[in-house]
Formats: sequence, C-alpha cells, structure tokens
Amino acid sequence: MHHFAEALSSDAEVWISAIEHPCVMEAARLHYGERMKMLPVTPGGVLDLDVLRERLAERRPGLIAVMAANNETGVLQPWRAVRELCAEHGISFFCDAAQWIGKLPAAGLGECDFVSGCAHKFGGPTGVGFLKCPAQGAVRSQLVGGPQEEGRRAGTENVAGVLSMMAALAEREAVLAGDTIIEREAWRNAFARSLGGARILGAGEGRLWNTVSALLPGDCRARWVVKLDKAGFAVSTGSACASGKEAPSHVLTAMGVADDETDRVVRFSSGWETTADDWQALAKGVAEVAAEFSVDL
Repeated sequence: MHHFAEALSSDAEVWISAIEHPCVMEAARLHYGERMKMLPVTPGGVLDLDVLRERLAERRPGLIAVMAANNETGVLQPWRAVRELCAEHGISFFCDAAQWIGKLPAAGLGECDFVSGCAHKFGGPTGVGFLKCPAQGAVRSQLVGGPQEEGRRAGTENVAGVLSMMAALAEREAVLAGDTIIEREAWRNAFARSLGGARILGAGEGRLWNTVSALLPGDCRARWVVKLDKAGFAVSTGSACASGKEAPSHVLTAMGVADDETDRVVRFSSGWETTADDWQALAKGVAEVAAEFSVDL
C-alpha cells in the first residue's frame, strides 16, 4: 500500500473487497482516504464479480486488492478471475493469501502482481512472512536504510525464520498433493451438519476445510465462547459482541448479517493436527452447551 501511494497519481483510486483483512483495509484507508473504494460481496461472502466488471467498464483504478480466502468465514474468493480482469485492463493486482497458503495448493498465486503470506498460518514460525513482488520494476521501500531485499525493504534478513518458513511450506504443499483436503472437508461438513438449525455463513460456497463460521441461537455469542472454553474448546468470536463498545465485524456487515445477529456468530477453526475425533468431540460439546442454554440446534 505504501508503494502504490508513492507510485500512483494523487487522484488514482484503489479498490478493495469489503471483506479484506484489517491489515489491508486499514493500510488502504491510511494511504488513500476517500480514494479507497469498496467492492461488494454477495450474501454468501464472495466478491461480486458482476459489480466489478460494471465498474471496470466505467473507470480504471490504480490497484485492486482481493484476498484469496476470508479469515472469518473461510469463504474462497475468485482471485483467479480478478487477476485475469486486472491483466485485461492493465491494473495491478494484490492478493492477500495468508489464509489460503498452506491449506490449499499455492499453484497460480505467483501469477498475481503482489501476493502476501505469513508463516504461522501453515506451521512456520511467528513473525516472518513474505511479499511476492513483480520481477520487473522498482518497489518503493517503506523501510529505508540499507540495500537488502533488492532495495525493497531495508534491514538484516531473518534468515533462520525465512528458511523455517520455506521448510514448513514445502511440507504443507507435499501433504496437499494427496487426498487430505477431501477427507478434512468431510470432517468439517459433518460438524456443520451437527449444528442443525444454525446458519452456516458461506454455506454453498467454496470454503477452507478448516473453518466454520456459524450464527448460533441464543443470546450474545460470548456466552458460547465462555461455555465452550470451560468445556475445553478454544473457539473465537466471529464479530464484535453487541455490547455498545465495538462495532460489528465489517465482514458480517458486508454479507448482510443484521447488527442484532452478529453477536451470535462463532468461528470454529481447526489445524493440521486436528483429527476427525476432535471434530466429533467439538460437536458433542456444542450440543451440551446448547442443552445448557435450552436452545435447539
């Protein structure tokens, strides 16, 4: 975002999807202000390609940023189609692939102009990541003071962290070459079915095999989180609790989830070490908490 703030004309717009991670959304807002324009998503949480095509017929931005997979819902985004549209119109494309890489094959992402990822998402060390840049052309450095990274980022490289990240990625990519994704999707789907009447956000859309975002019955979701934590399950909130202190998640709002419902969204997320038994135990735990709340799933 810093690079394009320096490289683009002062009146150029930057378009980002309405469900981008805060690291992208806040950086874009900081650098571009009102020149940052949101691209809407469907109720299923997928970028609306029809709207994007309509807007491109009228105006050409300096940059389009669309993530590969959403961090709250796990819904996969049409980054390949967006990349093709950007190439067709001569627009630079940035894809935040932090959630995708290490869970789905990374093949094809390198064709995007800019791609970012972080090691801890696929089993590497925390505090190290990468930004793939175009092979040609200068990248305006935000950190200055040295010639490292071909002048793109000053500072001594974290060699141990980088090598550990690459080793972790190689291991994940090798596993992804098998049938493990189909198997793990089956575990996730079985858990989602166990939730019964709960609304699964992004249901019917392509989603990461490790994520279920569900609108659960009852009162504020914090009760679900607290109760499940006491039962031995670490789950997270899908949005800010409707306590009057924080606004609802921008992802849920973009998907059309009503403000009075966002406080009941809970995000369930597994890792590579999670087993089918773990998913089944979680389903049992959710059912027990539901019984305690006297709500039906």
